[in-house]
This record gives sequence, C-alpha cells and structure tokens, in this order.
Amino acid sequence: MSAPLLPRLPAGFRPEGLRGRRVLVLGLGSFGGGLGAALHLVREGADVIVSDLRPAGELSASLERLAGLPVRTALGRHAVEEVAQVDWIVASPAVRWDAPPLQEARRRGVPVESEITLLVRLLPCRWLGITGTNGKSTTTMLAGRTLAAAGRTVWSGGNLGGSLLDDWRRIGREDAVVLEVSSFQLEHLAEIGLGPAVGLVTNVTPDHLDRHGTLEAYAEVKRSILARAEVAVLHRACPSCVAFAQRFVAERGGRGEVRWFGEERAFAAGEQGAMVRDDGSAVLGSPGGGGAGVDLAPMKLRGPHNRLNLLAAATAAASFGVPFEAAVRAGLDAPPLARRLNEVARVRGVLYVDDSVATSPPAVIAALASFGTGIRLIAGGYDKGIDPAPFVAAVRARCRKAYLYGAVAPALAALLDAAASAFEVHGDLRAAFAAAARDAQRGETVLFSPGFASYDQFRNFTERGDLFRALVDSLRGAAAGA
Repeated sequence: MSAPLLPRLPAGFRPEGLRGRRVLVLGLGSFGGGLGAALHLVREGADVIVSDLRPAGELSASLERLAGLPVRTALGRHAVEEVAQVDWIVASPAVRWDAPPLQEARRRGVPVESEITLLVRLLPCRWLGITGTNGKSTTTMLAGRTLAAAGRTVWSGGNLGGSLLDDWRRIGREDAVVLEVSSFQLEHLAEIGLGPAVGLVTNVTPDHLDRHGTLEAYAEVKRSILARAEVAVLHRACPSCVAFAQRFVAERGGRGEVRWFGEERAFAAGEQGAMVRDDGSAVLGSPGGGGAGVDLAPMKLRGPHNRLNLLAAATAAASFGVPFEAAVRAGLDAPPLARRLNEVARVRGVLYVDDSVATSPPAVIAALASFGTGIRLIAGGYDKGIDPAPFVAAVRARCRKAYLYGAVAPALAALLDAAASAFEVHGDLRAAFAAAARDAQRGETVLFSPGFASYDQFRNFTERGDLFRALVDSLRGAAAGA
C-alpha cells in the first residue's frame, strides 16, 4: 500500500490510561467490534461518543450494554460535526474511506484507529493472523482448537465477532492469540505497520471488488498480513499465495520461513508441506512420501475445502510448537461454525442446509462440492463485482435446479439460461425457499448458499440465515402436523 488512506496515531501508541481523551466510535455495529471498542475506551477513562447510521431500534442489543455508562450517542446520521471535537476516531472497518466523517478526519488530520488496531497494540504475546477470501473463520476456529488441545491458553477473535479488548489484561505472554482478519481490518493494520508473528492466507479469489477496485489491489491487502510475520502459512495451489511467498522470502533476504498446505497433487517433487493425499489422509512431507498419515474420513466438517482448512490450521499450530499429527487429530471432531454448511433439519426426507455465510461465488462452489447429486440451490443477493462464470458452471454441473432471488438474480438468470441450466427467479428469499421446498424430493438437498452479499434485502448474513432457519422450522412444523 502506498500513501496512507487516513491520518494515524504513532505506531508505538498504547490505548490505555485515556482520561481526558475524546474519542468518536464510528460504527457501533451488530457483531461486537464497535461495542468492544466503546467499552474499552470508557474503562480506560476516555470521553466517548458513539455514532452509527442506523437508528437506535436496530442497535438495541449493543445500546443495552452501554446503558448507564458515560457514553453519548449520535445515531441515524453521519456525525461529521463531532470530528472537530475529538482527539481521534475508532472506525468500524466496514465504514468506507469516502464516508463524510472520515473525509472530515482526513481534512483536519484527526487520527483514525479501528477495534483491531487497539487490540493488537495491547497484545503481550505472539499472535496468529488468519485471512483469505474463504475459510478464514473455520480455520481460525480449528487453529484455536488445535492449540488448546495441546495445552495452550488460547484467545480467538477478530472478524469472528465480539472483541478481545474485554480480556486484554488477562492475556499472558505465553498465551496464543488467534485472530481472523478481514481485508478491511488489514487496511487499518497495514497502515500502522502492525501484523502477526505467523500469517496464514487460506486462499485469494475475487471479492469485495466494489471496495478494493481490482483483484490486484485486493490481493495486495491480503498480502499485508505477512508484512511483519516470522512465518508465512500459504496455500500451495493458490497463485496469489505463490506470489506472496516469493516476495516474503525476497524481502527477508532468503530467510523467510514459508510453510505450505494443499492437496498432494499441487506440490512439485521434493517440495515439503502439509498434504491431503488422494486416499483422504493428511501427512506432513513430500509428494509420494511414506507414512500412514492421519485419516481424515472421520472429520465432522463437510467438504474438501474443510480438509484444507484443517491442514492450514495444523500447519500454523506447528509454529507454536504443536506436533502436526496431533493438531490434525484435534480438529477431526470440530463441529461447523454457525451459517457454514449447517444441517438444519430433514423434512420429509429432504436435507436443508444453511450456508448463509457464503458471500462470494467460490464459497458456493466449495459448498456444492460438499454434497452429492440432487442439490436444489437457493442463491442471490447483492453483486460485489465478481465474475459469476465459475458459479454458473458449477450450478450447471452439480445442481438439479437453482432458485434465484435478490438484486443479482436477473443477471444470473441470463447466464444460466444461456448455459441451459434449470432455474427460477423469485422476488425474495421466502418465495425462493417455497419453490425449492415444493420441488425437492426425498433424498435431495436444499442448499442455501447465496454466493453474494446480503445487503440488498438483509442487514447481514446472520439475518438472512435466521430467516432461512425460520422457514425450515415452519416447514417442519407443518409436516409434523400433517
């Protein structure tokens, strides 16, 4: 990244003992980051004002946590006038750089932080940072699980939700912190020069192009997680990761340590890495090497992509002293995170699966590869400027029928029509679900894997997942009463 996007506090600043400081928290949000920052600032004595474009009624859970505390609020609007009155700002990573308060901060030279930069400034121990287009939440969960199974005290957070700022004084020097880091959060960290000791990139495919502009710019933000890392954990079959490795080693005069993970066929002869063999076992070594490896058949997590997530987590855990095979075994019985290929129910012999976290076409492709034939896919949402051609090819190859909704539906329908793939277009998720449930036959799967962002019809992927589950529950109730 070149010129700073926003004014920043000095790299060595520590956000503690803040009595007399006036701070604007921009974006309270629903996932805990803004709330965590506000609570931390109040505990440290700062004079805090919280601003969010949403009205109070949409932020009730977070506002309840702030009730009774000396926090002022400016809700339902951009609090531009407050910028001139504060010493610095803590902005949600989701707030765009051209938002009026940040434009005003740039004009006035008011420094901007984010919840994750506050946290990282305070961490007393080495931390593992995990990013990537897909799989980062599951990999973060698995990494925490493998480290905990080896006896480490583990703290997991970041883009997963919530805030570790509540706990930073309890985190010890020998503990392990595992943070999922989004591209938006990385922009804030990179500008200050903050980063993990171990950086893991699950993969890089086009995403968030509506904000980053190009795949190259998006990939460069992802690469920044390695800027201060001692160890880079990278996906061998990802072209961006291969380029990251070359630069990582070059910038360290050939001394950078790269640890690879991937399917065995992705490795060249003699290369070392964590591999998934064709027989479904995991091994640390070279292609064609001996040893029994760890059988991955008992894994609770569905799909080939989750095998790679487990390998990535085990490889990163090895950088904290956990033996590879022990780390793999610790992840075999891990359940799926919410909204990630969750089997909601079987109704009249039809399996209903919630994968509402899927906000990009590659995520849908991975979901489709996790099931057999007879898939009825519910997909749609807001288009982030990602090429839908691979999505269309996967739907044509693996789906019985696609049920489309949302802003992107007309464009997808035109492509599926040209590909001679079965589909229907509906106005919203309720209608798409009703059609899929009507058509589904015993032994088939209704997969809700939208593949696009939620904010044409929903506030976030959690809200649309809640609706899908409610629709399944209603269907189950109707079936039970029939």
